[in-house]
Amino acid sequence: MLKKISILIACYNSSKTIKKTILSLKKQKYKNFEVIVIDGGSSDNTISLIKSFKLKNIKIISEQDNGIGDAWNKGLKLCRGDIIGILNSDDYYEANIFNDINRSFLKNNKPLIGYGDVVLIDKKTKSKKFLKGKIKSRLGLLNGFGFLHPSVFFNKKALKKIGFFNSEIRIAVDTDWLIRAKSLNVGFKKIPSVTYMLSGGASFKNRYTGMGEYMDALARNGYSDFDFLIFYGLRFLGKIKKIFFSWKLFD
Repeated sequence: MLKKISILIACYNSSKTIKKTILSLKKQKYKNFEVIVIDGGSSDNTISLIKSFKLKNIKIISEQDNGIGDAWNKGLKLCRGDIIGILNSDDYYEANIFNDINRSFLKNNKPLIGYGDVVLIDKKTKSKKFLKGKIKSRLGLLNGFGFLHPSVFFNKKALKKIGFFNSEIRIAVDTDWLIRAKSLNVGFKKIPSVTYMLSGGASFKNRYTGMGEYMDALARNGYSDFDFLIFYGLRFLGKIKKIFFSWKLFD
């Protein structure tokens, strides 16, 4: 059985990067999928570029939105697939990923979030770093998630149980949703997916805002003041580690 897969892309003035994103979808041999593009009213040629690929099952909405959470929620309401994936407009999938995704969800009738691996590409040097996705314990979440959201696929039952994204959050929209999923005991499963992701996105540029929103999400889901002491301690140790390795480079 070939389940329908929905891929949601939110974009804005993304003509320089979105070509690889769309091309990776066009090259998929698995054909039972749709693409939902939520564009924030781009003033460049993003929309015409997307249309030039002539994808058969694509819906494009181009209008102003109130941030990434609002854009994703608009897209989720349009998704007709049994399985949903969310791509940034500068990310792209490996070849034939959808066959493996379909098999991973085929025999599961419960709310499920699948997570995979990511190849992080440095925008400046083009160097690549492989990040192996892994699930963390409740305590481990104090030091961030063990996987990145472009590698995530989830079924409609998971969306129904977790609900939509919090559109009031500006940066840590995805992690807030995932922490909520954990608190609701939604199942997580490692799936055979590899997604290519450019470094230096909004979460990196606004990492301190994102860190504050991450803490708020933890607080909303039962984490205590003592947990936050661990949270700050882990980040302090991470900062010391970076300084140490930068010194070693100049020895």
